[in-house]
Amino acid sequence: MDAAQYLRKSRMEEGMDTEEVLAKHRKALADFAASHDIHIIETYYEVVSGESLYARPEMLRLLEDVEEGRYDAVLVMDLDRLSRGRMKDQGIILDAFRDSGTLIVTPEKTYDLSDDLDDEMAEFKTFMSRREYKIINKRLRRGLKQTIRDGCYVANAPYGYRKVTVDRKPTLEIYEPEAKFVRMMYDLYLQGYGCVSIARYINSLGAKPHRSAEFTRNSVAHILRNPTFAGKIVWDQKTHIRKGAKGNPKHITIYNPRDQWTIVDGMHPAIISQETYDQVQAVLAGRYIPSRNDGTVRSSLAGLVKCANCRQNMQRMTMKGTPYLLCTRPGCCASTKFELVEERVLAYLEETLARLELQQQTGISRDTSVQEAALEAVKKELAAAQRQKSRLYELLEMEEYDLPTFRERMAAVKEKISGLERRQREAQQAIEDARTADPASLARKIRAVLDAYGAADPAGRNAMLKGVISTIQYQKEKKTRPTEFQLAFELKPF
Repeated sequence: MDAAQYLRKSRMEEGMDTEEVLAKHRKALADFAASHDIHIIETYYEVVSGESLYARPEMLRLLEDVEEGRYDAVLVMDLDRLSRGRMKDQGIILDAFRDSGTLIVTPEKTYDLSDDLDDEMAEFKTFMSRREYKIINKRLRRGLKQTIRDGCYVANAPYGYRKVTVDRKPTLEIYEPEAKFVRMMYDLYLQGYGCVSIARYINSLGAKPHRSAEFTRNSVAHILRNPTFAGKIVWDQKTHIRKGAKGNPKHITIYNPRDQWTIVDGMHPAIISQETYDQVQAVLAGRYIPSRNDGTVRSSLAGLVKCANCRQNMQRMTMKGTPYLLCTRPGCCASTKFELVEERVLAYLEETLARLELQQQTGISRDTSVQEAALEAVKKELAAAQRQKSRLYELLEMEEYDLPTFRERMAAVKEKISGLERRQREAQQAIEDARTADPASLARKIRAVLDAYGAADPAGRNAMLKGVISTIQYQKEKKTRPTEFQLAFELKPF
């Protein structure tokens, strides 16, 4: 049986180290899979704790793969890990498993939602989980106001701390293996080092944040600004506007200005002194601080340009008065002046418009030779991987491999095949989109963008570009000239 595993902390495990908890769960599921002849071909690590389904990226990715029928089953520690949020979200998740025929496997029970009894049991258990979740939240909200006033409320344990309970009230205690790195960050910053340099140095020492693989400029800057490390409790840092609440198409998080925060003395001990914290804030105030999200779009390329190396969104940052486009991952990809990238995007649209108009005049269909060549290359790789899979069975029969080695090699090959099959589907879809695209419609769209672009504000420009472009892949080698960067465009099909 080919399966995926979904790993996510529960509310009962809040305050515990995320990596440690997920590693423990992974080992338990791996042991269970080995004893039941289940091959785990992919793992989905959910490190965020959003209540809404749409705030959990790994769950969304898992559901997409489940709907495509990639797996026979999905392993979880218990059914609650999939969802204990809104009933609507629970229905979406169960429908995906039910329609695809994918099993939900836990160490206690296997749920086959095509079976009426299992289906009813799964629905009942998710309903009870939701009810328990609402009761817990109601109880927490009832005591929240008083605990904030007392200065002992902590939503999540920041890096350097662990959650504890004192006199039945949640607070923090210093976790020294992490706290030493927090002190180091403050000391290095006061010595003149920047956040990027500090992140690289801390990573080289083996430090790891709670919810990502390594520290970045943003995560270091967040620690340097956070009053929690000086023994304070902060509230009202963010305002959340739910999807559709004010006509907005998606959930928006607005970061409030500092004068709107609620800051009180906490019960927890400080990792750094108030004097050190104030000195760091004074240095930060004299340096550039990236603009924070207030629900408005300030970059015409927001959400469009992705780093070709790490696939993260490129960010617009102003340095020494000049806006740059850069990757937030330290040392990943060289930055470029924002205006150069924007000019290249507009030049591409002008060239595309000229080509489309020529196609309309000559009647030449859109060329798909590049996409077809890419598809053939993927097919060859997939055929080689399938042969490798067959060879593994032969080696097992010849007793060249023992069973644990076979399972390990087979899991790697199946994961490779799954990736190639996805690339094959994407290439086939790209060819289909290219063949069915209407050049006249796309040309009208691009012409409208180019005509109105100069008079629009950044938000308007961003909306217009997203109307004709799906993604832009950015790549630039270090120590190259400013204009020596490459952009790969993917237009929206019409």
